[in-house]
Amino acid sequence: MKTTFIRTDKKNKRYLKWLSIGETIEIIKGENYLENVESLREYCHWNYQFSPFNRMHRLPVVCPSAELKADKDGNLTMKRFNGLLTLTIGTVSNQDEAENVKRLAAMLPMTVLAVCGSSGRTVKVVVRISRQDGTLPHIEDEAVRLCTQAYPLASQLYETIARYAGTANMLTVGPALRQEHENVLLAGFRMTCDGQPYYNDNAASLKVSDELPVGTLHQPVPASNDTQAGANDSTIGRETRQLIELLEHNYAFRMNKVMGYVEYRSKAKPYYLWQPVDEHAQNTMAMEARLAGINIWDKDVNRYIKSNMIRKYDPVSEYLYDLTDKWDGRDHIGALAATVPTNNENWPMWFRTWFLGMVVQWLGRDLRYGNAMAPLLISKQGYNKSTFCKSLLPSELQWGYCDNLVLSEKKAVLQAMSQFLLINLDEFNQISPKVQEGFLKNLIQLASVKVKRPYGKHVEDFPRLASFIGTANVTDLLADPTGNRRFIGIELTGPIDVKRRINHKQLYAQAMALIDKGERYWLDAEQTQLVMESNRQFQLRTPEEAFFHECFRLTTNPDEGQWMTATAILYHIKRYAGSAVRGDNVRNFGRFLSNLPDIVSRHTRVGTEYLVKIR
Repeated sequence: MKTTFIRTDKKNKRYLKWLSIGETIEIIKGENYLENVESLREYCHWNYQFSPFNRMHRLPVVCPSAELKADKDGNLTMKRFNGLLTLTIGTVSNQDEAENVKRLAAMLPMTVLAVCGSSGRTVKVVVRISRQDGTLPHIEDEAVRLCTQAYPLASQLYETIARYAGTANMLTVGPALRQEHENVLLAGFRMTCDGQPYYNDNAASLKVSDELPVGTLHQPVPASNDTQAGANDSTIGRETRQLIELLEHNYAFRMNKVMGYVEYRSKAKPYYLWQPVDEHAQNTMAMEARLAGINIWDKDVNRYIKSNMIRKYDPVSEYLYDLTDKWDGRDHIGALAATVPTNNENWPMWFRTWFLGMVVQWLGRDLRYGNAMAPLLISKQGYNKSTFCKSLLPSELQWGYCDNLVLSEKKAVLQAMSQFLLINLDEFNQISPKVQEGFLKNLIQLASVKVKRPYGKHVEDFPRLASFIGTANVTDLLADPTGNRRFIGIELTGPIDVKRRINHKQLYAQAMALIDKGERYWLDAEQTQLVMESNRQFQLRTPEEAFFHECFRLTTNPDEGQWMTATAILYHIKRYAGSAVRGDNVRNFGRFLSNLPDIVSRHTRVGTEYLVKIR
């Protein structure tokens, strides 16, 4: 018995390979396809809908039902029927739920194989089938008929498993992936990786009567022979369908993936804005159903709202992907940067890189690194800094702008990073040096955020959406003595021109075009060094750091200066400045000294010594 591997390359050319089920199991347990499967699962974890997984062609389709061959025209035909049927059970929420489904599937004697699907969201179950007399057909048409008759029966059996295994979701059973809809023998699954697949080579056959009518793959099978139970099930099903028809007739629904809740809008008032389906809205919908004579409970409305029957909606991706290939070729990003008057000649390039990084962050293209840059617009009040920051987002995405984040509320900050698009750290100079060097420094480089939902039972991993920008009214605001490569300090020479109308569609169409062309959205080592050098003028100086240059000057000649430790230098400064210097944090002062440009140091038994000359 041979399973068929079907691989299609980028040019849509098809290749066939034949392996025994035992050999297939060993590949599934091995690491041949591990990298591509893990990438697919990470890709599916963020629910990307608008662009295909670019390595899908590297995962072949496994067809257990038959050993297939290609004729002279390239059509796949049956060479030998294996008597196997593939079902998909899903959607599972996590690995534990998938293992539970596999364990329960193993309890049925006709289960040959149960394995976690390549996306990590389903379980693939291979079932053994045969005719009533235990034989298998040798003609393709008869094999197709047997599979088509067996699907409803197998689905009914495994629906019970789905009902008991489901925890977070209502699991469903359906036909497996097929290459061509007209041939059920091509039902199979993408190559996957599972260290502990269930495999039973001696599985019993699900025997299918030739007298059964041929049904569709989704044909329901009665769950009970009891007349009264059937009547009750029929009534419940009818009322549920009536409820769904009423809701869909009166409202439009969508699951906002960014905000994590379902939104609705009355179809009678399509000009109204989309609103979250809160408790008040659900109660209204339930009352409307009861007044319409539908005998339902409040929880029925809630189940429908929280089911996969609601279409998923990603406002960011829909906005951006709608702009693909629509750029007019003009430099709209550069024109926007030019509205910010500054003497820093690197600003247009730095702003362009940061802006592309922000869009890449929204798209989720880089799952390893976050947009670890944040422009800081520095000037006196009235220079339109906050207005400029807010204007970076189009009206369709203005919900994603935040300028009142409280950094002391860490859980709220992490949630904001997964729900907002642009966070303005307004009045940046009011952020304490301790927060700058610790929490904020780590926060700005995160690629994803881990947080527990309200009333949630466990910590979840969410994609980070937000990028940062900041404003300040004073110049001495950067506190990290080791260097500030994550912030791009820009001092304004005049008010920002906010009267110029921004063409947001072309602005983001240009960004999408540049990203697709592979333009860099991060600063290289040379540009990072320029940022750090530029930021020295905005460094926040402690009194001891300020007095250092009054008491000492740097030298490279040992005969001219003397070697002193950070403690000795700080003691000398205290003697010079008196009560003006009260700090005693030698560690921070040492970090300041080690990051001074052109300072000469050496390591000794008493610690690091610096070559300085006392004035």
